Amino acid sequence: MSIPMPEFNDTERIDKKDHLPAYAQLARIIKRRISNGSYQPGARLPSEAAIAGNFGISAMTARQAIGLLEQEGLVDRVQGRGTFIKRLKFTASHFGLASLNAILREKEKLEVRILKTVVEDAREDLRKVLQLPKENSVILVERLILHEKHPLIFHAGYARADPESPFIETMLETDVLTGLLLEESLPSFKKAQLKLLPTSLDGREAKYLQLTEGQNVFKLEHLYFDASDLPSAFGWFLISPERMPMICRMGVWDD
Repeated sequence: MSIPMPEFNDTERIDKKDHLPAYAQLARIIKRRISNGSYQPGARLPSEAAIAGNFGISAMTARQAIGLLEQEGLVDRVQGRGTFIKRLKFTASHFGLASLNAILREKEKLEVRILKTVVEDAREDLRKVLQLPKENSVILVERLILHEKHPLIFHAGYARADPESPFIETMLETDVLTGLLLEESLPSFKKAQLKLLPTSLDGREAKYLQLTEGQNVFKLEHLYFDASDLPSAFGWFLISPERMPMICRMGVWDD
């Protein structure tokens, strides 16, 4: 089934004075039509030439808009047949950390308090994670990250007890967390792995976060690797669900 091109109203015109590029405006219009049911799953879009003529834009601009929709998984281009509206697969949805990211971008409002730094013998579980030989030591750093003077994150991190390692200094910086979650480069690390787990606060952790002992929080485990792919730092961040809500957006969104 081919989709007839509906008459467009004033909200569906390409505004050349808009800061948004014409192809992005067109993609937004088509997404809105998918959302309101004007374009049904499985139906074929008009040709790029027809879309371009209808909206008074170039065929190249129409092609860019369709390409953007294809990247977002809303349409399928089939060689020799045309472009078709895809049926949404909600299994492809994901959870985002937008609320936490917004807080971490306000770096001028963040404060780090070092709670503990100590060199200690590595436990068996740490030796396994960090691939340490027996009887090696690790450096433990505990810190509290505050946002606008209010406790936000409790962090415990372990690193190899190597005085020449740059990891120790890096562990004391907020960028170890913000750089990872904001997809920025991390100094001294090649890559990192995150694991999100549920956990309950013990009395000491609850005191620092000004929460209740036994309260459930998110435990964000991290493992950092150096340039030689050797695990070099391991630890976890404890964050209240109220400060890091896990929100999943499904379906067609215009923004």
